[in-house]
Amino acid sequence: MGNGLLRVLYSLLFYSLLPAIWLRLLWRSIKEPLYRQDFCHRLGFVPVKHRHQPVVWIHAVSAGETISSAPLVEHLLAHRVSIVMTNMTATGRDRVDALMNDQVDNYYAPYDVPGSVKRFIDRVRPKVLVIIDTELWPNMIHYCYQQGVKVVLVNARLSEKSFQGYQKISGLAGPMMADIDFIASQTQAQGDRFIALGLDQKKLHVFGSIKFDIAPPDDLEAKAALLRAELGSRPTFIAASTHMGEEPLVLDVFTELRREFPDLLLIIAPRHTHRTPEICTMVTDADLSFSLRSGDELGNVDVFLLDTMGELSYFYAASDVAFVGGSFAAIGGHNFLEAVIARVPVVMGPHLSSIEDIVAQFVNQKALCLVDSKEQFTSTVHQLLLKVEDCDAMVQRACDVHKHNAGALESTLDLVLAQLD
Repeated sequence: MGNGLLRVLYSLLFYSLLPAIWLRLLWRSIKEPLYRQDFCHRLGFVPVKHRHQPVVWIHAVSAGETISSAPLVEHLLAHRVSIVMTNMTATGRDRVDALMNDQVDNYYAPYDVPGSVKRFIDRVRPKVLVIIDTELWPNMIHYCYQQGVKVVLVNARLSEKSFQGYQKISGLAGPMMADIDFIASQTQAQGDRFIALGLDQKKLHVFGSIKFDIAPPDDLEAKAALLRAELGSRPTFIAASTHMGEEPLVLDVFTELRREFPDLLLIIAPRHTHRTPEICTMVTDADLSFSLRSGDELGNVDVFLLDTMGELSYFYAASDVAFVGGSFAAIGGHNFLEAVIARVPVVMGPHLSSIEDIVAQFVNQKALCLVDSKEQFTSTVHQLLLKVEDCDAMVQRACDVHKHNAGALESTLDLVLAQLD
């Protein structure tokens, strides 16, 4: 079957699934109203703007990729480039607003059907499409190539499991590799998988991860000091980016720890803030008191819920131990480097497929703790709260690993700017 015909069949299948996709969005919008906003973006109907600078379209699927791309966006803006950001999720779009304000145009990504993609390209008129991590859409890449838009995949990663999945649809994956201008992968092993899918060796660069180049906020120390003053002398355990199923585990661990640390404070920062009401119910059912960042004073409570966006770095820096979620739930683990930068020891669960290469470096240097049961989770946090010197040494090892891996941003920036030439 010809490659063009395969893409046509893929497009027809996507079109047929659109009603189900719309119903799912409507369902999600009950809890996350942002999904109801600007639905026309997903069909390619974005504002037509007459920009006087070359346009770089940066596609970051969700919140994690958006945070990773922030330093790259900042440097591109300094080179007098207009930025159009797209996301698939409401949390990703919210992160764009929080991190980049009105410096970029912020849209939902068009659905990967010919009409939506072509309409989006015609209205935005990008010179370069920069895809963060690995978010490969056949029509998005094909029509960019057809319209002369350079396609660059940066911070690229491709696990063995994902590679095997793409091999099963090689009739679509191969043409995508041919239409991509350059891929900057995080590791050589991942780059080799792209080559095995059909990427020309000359198009591959191995730069490492731009996640290591995320800088701390300028006011990190000052704001963290204010938070610590508000917390007083209480030891503090933060559970960040948590998902459904992880909060009950964290509450059980916290309850066990309180037997030896009666004044311990737990901070919960859920990955999706719309889940705050259900987490409040969990806390109440556990016979614990709580307050919310959005409206309450901290007070003498057991649990503090961080239900706002954009403050996680400061609460990391004000805490003694951090658990980073998506790692006990089967999500694949969330980026923990924000906690490393804030100099807090990190504990994670066993599900780490999304960050496996980064995690391996920290685990090898004993710069991060992995746990796979409630008992091990409890004992590990207990030891970290108890042994301050060991904790400080672990934090320093983590900072050393982070520093050693920094530098991918400059090479990535040069690669993107070269496409504008």
